[in-house]
Amino acid sequence: MKIFKKVREICIIGVGRYGSAITKQLLTDRENNLRIILIDSEEKHLTPFKDEVEMIYVADCAEQKSLEAINVKDFDVVIVSASNNIEIVAALCEQGVKSIIARATTRRHAQVLRQIGVHTIISPEEEAGKKTAMLVLNPTLSLYSENMVELQDGFVSASIYARSNEIIDKKISELGFRNKYGVVITMIKREHLTYIPEGDFKILENDLITFIGRVEDVTNVFKFCTNNKK
Repeated sequence: MKIFKKVREICIIGVGRYGSAITKQLLTDRENNLRIILIDSEEKHLTPFKDEVEMIYVADCAEQKSLEAINVKDFDVVIVSASNNIEIVAALCEQGVKSIIARATTRRHAQVLRQIGVHTIISPEEEAGKKTAMLVLNPTLSLYSENMVELQDGFVSASIYARSNEIIDKKISELGFRNKYGVVITMIKREHLTYIPEGDFKILENDLITFIGRVEDVTNVFKFCTNNKK
């Protein structure tokens, strides 16, 4: 028997560069039964998505009447990607919206959003700054890493393609990444399939391997993985 997933309505307020990036990512994942609604005060930001999302609105979301007309409190999640968003978030809270994800541009901005009542806050500029600094300090990561994400306490998740003779056609257990380098493999993507591998999983050429570990340990394992000794 087929199980139908509940349709979730996701509203994005502010469709600039950041809001557009979120929208494009959500549009790649239609398997999760998402209905995407976009709101912006300028129509030109919405036009590129008019045939791809369920609904677009040109509106000022700091105005209570606009939010009421859209029935914003009925959406499952409201993402406020606009940078100047204090009045918008306050208006959403007054409307009774329970799940708000808001963008903060500074730590002070984030503190104000928490005081208003937002529990999930994203700081893309700060995260991008940290990532850039980390890549500058660790050139090996910048040369070879795909999809690097800073976690916490000096740990990162970073991925690298298997193109080295040192790891191709070998089982994970043979390579001893955890004992030798202090890192673990959390995921391997092979073409269109993704695996959570165990020790007997054999690495093939062009597998995308995701490691988790401290920055220096991931850097060392990347050096090993890019060493093509014959």
